[in-house]
Amino acid sequence: MKSKMNTKFLVMTALCISMSIVLRFFSIMITAGGALTMRISFAAIFYVLPGLLFGPLYGAAAGGIVDIIGYILMPMGAYIPVLTLTNILAGYLPAVIWKKIKNISIESLKKYYIAFFAVLTLLGMFNILVIMNMQNSYLGRMLMHFGKKSQYFGVGFILIGAVAFVLLIINNIINKRSSISYSYVYNNFFKLVIATGISGMIVTTINTYFILIFTPAVAAKGFIILWIPRMVEALVFTVVSSYAISILMYSYNALSGRVVKKI
Repeated sequence: MKSKMNTKFLVMTALCISMSIVLRFFSIMITAGGALTMRISFAAIFYVLPGLLFGPLYGAAAGGIVDIIGYILMPMGAYIPVLTLTNILAGYLPAVIWKKIKNISIESLKKYYIAFFAVLTLLGMFNILVIMNMQNSYLGRMLMHFGKKSQYFGVGFILIGAVAFVLLIINNIINKRSSISYSYVYNNFFKLVIATGISGMIVTTINTYFILIFTPAVAAKGFIILWIPRMVEALVFTVVSSYAISILMYSYNALSGRVVKKI
């Protein structure tokens, strides 16, 4: 029985990898200095899905394979091996977070979510206040060590907080007005936003750092200038991806004969 399940998991993972690679061909590429700085694509949906369904290792394998095969079929600039490692992390991390939070009530998660992004927004506002009015203070001088663009830290934090709260509002609207008659999608959507969102923020930050290291032409623009739009893109796509993944997970469980209760 276990052997059959493992075979089933491998087949489904291979199918997801294929779908992800196909979606990569429809990506919108944004380059700077001859290097790929942002890829707008829904490919992540299908290499994250195996990890959520079958375990983190399946997600990690899918993420790595998609990145390698995707580059072979459609290369964009020089191959950077470390970005394959971060794509492995992008497939692995959501599954780990999902395992930790999937049994926690949504109301509890929302409280932590609101508190975290409220603090982040306040930190951003405080950063801007210090840079504008307290440059000669100890904290102001410390922040100015980041250079002339240090104020963008505050702007970035505020922008991320704003996007996060917009995602929360969208989640509430979906829960109230969606015509889908299964609570499974409702209950998992917000948790998936958290799992994929946290993972996305971590991976985006790491990727931005390595892009700057390996592409000197982009490095001149500075970390924050590159990081802010990439982070906003990651958070915006989180809501779409999470909803799609939630529906796909429901579909898989329904086809597997598992009972999904109606509202």
